[in-house]
Amino acid sequence: MPAVIEVSDEDISYAERILLPAGEFFDEERRCFIKNMSTLDLQAVPGSGKTTALLAKLLILDRYLPFEDGSGILVISHTNAAIDEIKGKIGNHCAHLFRYPNFVGTIQAFVDDFLAIPFYTNKFGVVPVRIDDGFYNQKFSDPPFGLRGFSTQESKDARRYLRANKKNIRWTFVNGKALLTDGYGGGEIDFKKPRGNTKPQNYEDWSDEEKSRIRKWINTFKSSILKSGCLCYDDAYFLAYFSISQNNAVIDLLQRRFGYVFVDEMQDMERHQYDLLEKLFHGAADNAVIYQRIGDKNQSIFDGRNSSDNSFWMDRSTVLELNGSYRLSRMVAEVVTAFSVSPIKIEGRRKNADGSDIAIKPTFIVYSDSTKEQVIPKFASIVRRMIDEGLIPDDSRNCYKAVAWATKSENGKVRLPSYYPPYVKVDIRTRVERSSLADHFLAIDRGSYLLGSIEQAVVNALLQILRIEEIYDGMGRYFTKRSMHKFLQDYALDYWGDYRSSIYLWCLDIARGKISDALMKIREHLPKFLSMFDCQINKSWDFVRGAASDYECADLTKEKDVSNVLVSGGVKVDIATVHRVKGETHTATLYMESFYERGGGGNYESERLSEQFKKRPIGKDAHNLVRQSAKMIYVGFSRPTHLLCFAVHESRFAPMGVDVNTDIWDVVRLPQ
Repeated sequence: MPAVIEVSDEDISYAERILLPAGEFFDEERRCFIKNMSTLDLQAVPGSGKTTALLAKLLILDRYLPFEDGSGILVISHTNAAIDEIKGKIGNHCAHLFRYPNFVGTIQAFVDDFLAIPFYTNKFGVVPVRIDDGFYNQKFSDPPFGLRGFSTQESKDARRYLRANKKNIRWTFVNGKALLTDGYGGGEIDFKKPRGNTKPQNYEDWSDEEKSRIRKWINTFKSSILKSGCLCYDDAYFLAYFSISQNNAVIDLLQRRFGYVFVDEMQDMERHQYDLLEKLFHGAADNAVIYQRIGDKNQSIFDGRNSSDNSFWMDRSTVLELNGSYRLSRMVAEVVTAFSVSPIKIEGRRKNADGSDIAIKPTFIVYSDSTKEQVIPKFASIVRRMIDEGLIPDDSRNCYKAVAWATKSENGKVRLPSYYPPYVKVDIRTRVERSSLADHFLAIDRGSYLLGSIEQAVVNALLQILRIEEIYDGMGRYFTKRSMHKFLQDYALDYWGDYRSSIYLWCLDIARGKISDALMKIREHLPKFLSMFDCQINKSWDFVRGAASDYECADLTKEKDVSNVLVSGGVKVDIATVHRVKGETHTATLYMESFYERGGGGNYESERLSEQFKKRPIGKDAHNLVRQSAKMIYVGFSRPTHLLCFAVHESRFAPMGVDVNTDIWDVVRLPQ
């Protein structure tokens, strides 16, 4: 059983001095959560300061480390950027939290380090080369024509099936057995038509014998990738489940290792992640683990294929709420509350600098078929007017965004490009291999732009250079970040300090926007780096120098996003999807309705949620698409501190327009 911690008022005052501006204090809601050291759930509305409250709890716990029983603290979030934020804000104030036996990292890093990699290493005698979807997909996308014991025709048929189903072919663990599944029934590959593939397929026409042979081919091929040390993220979870099924002592060891477990952004967990954490830490004997889950069920738009289904998150016996939002004004908070699928009251506490209420009503922008492209300029003009009137502060740090759910252009369906035809979908950060050294800096998470994200981009570039030069580790495998660093520490210790300081300085240059300087310094340093591996720039020359004229003349942090910006009346509006802005805070947000599937009482958010726009709650038996649409609206609507706008077509506004409460909403109609 973990140490019993009694949080004192002095503990909280200590955290306030570190985390809050002078003269500010934690409200009673957050104090209640910070003091509670039992297993619980925390449901926190957008802008409630839940992350700050969690940081306060961690700061306080650090004062009581190390625990007498030798256990530690486990902190899990989803992204490296979130972990960087934790380390950046409290790292300098924690003497123990970021050291053994504690662990602060992503869910993927936790699964890799404590379950998948140890199990893989024990089974195959070597560590995996890399656990990464992008790297794995490169291996998977080019299956061999022939595998020993199979005919050429079987190889061709298997390759054809793999090409159509490569995103679905995964190892799974069913009834204690390892199986390959195509994701349709949760069991063995059944050769149904691929999802979303409208072309006729003859997989179901194969005989049972043919299907059996193809299954064996795919199994052999997939096994060869696994044995080569190339794993996708799902493989790591498969190995994790395999590990605990083969040895129940793993669960006991982890429960002894971590007496306190905190999971942030719990609503973004997928089902297999949720189930794994529950199996590991919930229901521990004698309350051996204090397990706290923190998030907002209403913001679950990333949890797998169905963003509305987080019914698997079952409440604990103790559920605390943070209802006060320091991001949202009272008027915006009242509107957002109606879109909560899991009912929760949002109290808008955002004020003007002088302490007065922000008296800006949300606004409908009603457009027609001919005026769709005027919606964003109209939003900019409203912002401009409010700045001129003093309703929105004139501050260079202000952020204005226009967002929509669906982005694929299709005739007759209004989606994001309908409002802004130049829109370019940006999807470059998931690629592992890049065409040039400069390209790697485009992988940096521009939303956070913290040193951890930048360092990973730089290290990825160095690893790709080693791969291009065909430099392998002592096991004949490509270097990983871990194995590269271990090699340098073991065999180039005199250089190790130079390497670390160089990495740090390059990251600082990039963070400050000095991209060209960083590229120049890295290129100058590469001969010294490669000499540690008895190599020089040879095959990687084009990669190292590639695209220099293009990238060095532009700000690499913006080059790919420049087409997704509209400037009107001196107001710069960034254009993005709802998914990309989750977690952000804007000064003003425009949410533009979009077509997303058919059903649920309509095709657009304005149709499915017409009652919620009138502040009527969502029914418990609401259609799945209604719930899904509500979560998108909830996330999009909860971004702005001052102005919220919603763009709706006149034909869809008409049925609900007569009931719109003008005390709550303003209505702006675009001229024909």
